This record gives sequence, structure tokens and C-alpha cells, in this order.
Amino acid sequence: MTRSVTHDHYEILSLPFTGTSAGFSKQQLKLAYHKALLKHHPDKASSVASDIASNPSTTISTPTSTNRIYTIDDITIAYKTLSDPTLRAEYDGALRLDRSRLAEREKTATVFHTGLEIVDLEDLICEEDGDSHGDTGEPTYLWYRGCRCGDDRGFMLVEEDLEREADHGEIVVGCGGCSLWMKVLFAVAGEDNGT
Repeated sequence: MTRSVTHDHYEILSLPFTGTSAGFSKQQLKLAYHKALLKHHPDKASSVASDIASNPSTTISTPTSTNRIYTIDDITIAYKTLSDPTLRAEYDGALRLDRSRLAEREKTATVFHTGLEIVDLEDLICEEDGDSHGDTGEPTYLWYRGCRCGDDRGFMLVEEDLEREADHGEIVVGCGGCSLWMKVLFAVAGEDNGT
């Protein structure tokens, strides 16, 4: 059974993903492992950054050039996985599958949101924001709802959010305190034409 990839081991060790079974030498992997430990070590990170700035030839080539900080456990798991041919083959298969799924999602524009709950706007608490809305002087409103992570105002919407999605009648909002999502359905009141 293939698992979903949570961290890109190649990115962690600043190695290119070739997608072939040809691996890196033990020396290359060990060197990448030690560079990653130095790069992400809390006490060493500043000295490595200054060394890289003073000597550009020591820079570590990162395929995606992200600024993420990885733990020692992340780095060790990446090293052990890529060092073992069996584990690396399984990992490469899962990585290729995840990348193809991501490419398919980008092509079809479908996005998966963790823990998506569907509610009506009336299910949220509504408060007057206190600021006036534009030039009209009318008050603005905000809607919120607590999340099961404990954040009392985890899901928050303001009038501008609803106006932006008025044509769709729904908006997806993420919790500010965790990775859960909520789809809020709403109806837009029509203009009063005096009839």
C-alpha cells in the first residue's frame, strides 16, 4: 500500500529527484545529510547562513528553494529512506503518485480541504464590526464560528468576502487555528426595484 508523502525527502536533503532507480552514492547522501543537519540546526543556522553569504561556492542547491525549517527527525528519516534501496523505491513510487495527483488537481481545478464542513451563513454568529463601510457610512458586519480545535473565532468572514463570492453563493474558509475548512452557503438578497 502506498502512503501519501508528507515531506519531500529530496527537498529536505537538497537533492534532485530524478525519478529513476539510479541512486546517489553513500558519500553523496552522507554529505547531503550533514549539510541539512547544519542548515536546519537552531544553533548552527546563523553561522551557516553567514558562511554561505561570504563564500557563495558553498551554497546548497535546493531544487525548490523553499525556506522551510526541518527537524532532526525529518532529516534523519529522509536520509534513512533514501539510503535504503527498498525504502527509496517505495518512497519514489509514492512521490510520483502524489505529484501526478497534484498535477491532475491543478488541471481540473479541484481542491481537497481537510475536514470540510458545510454550513449556512445563519449558523454563524454575526456582529457589527464598528468600522463604516466605504463612503456610505453603513456599518460592516463580520460572521464567525468556533472550531473544534478550540479557537472561538476559528472561522471568520467579513462582508467583502461574501461580496467577492456573491455570484457563487458559497465560500470556503479555513480555520485560523488549525487545518480544518468550512464551506459557508449563503443567498444574496436581490435589489429592491420598488414593485
